[in-house]
Amino acid sequence: MTLDEESERATNMLLGKAVKRIARFREKEILIEFEDGARLFVDSTAPLEISIQEAARKS
Repeated sequence: MTLDEESERATNMLLGKAVKRIARFREKEILIEFEDGARLFVDSTAPLEISIQEAARKS
């Protein structure tokens, strides 16, 4: 599976899901848990940084 295919698959699987919580157990891990019980786990060999940007407000 290519990176584009993997990205599209993940997007489709997460479409419409609401985030329940985000957990950090180690600096190299991020767990995103959704209201329906689904989980997205990110693991890295390097420390991960979370960056959240709000959408631009419409005038």
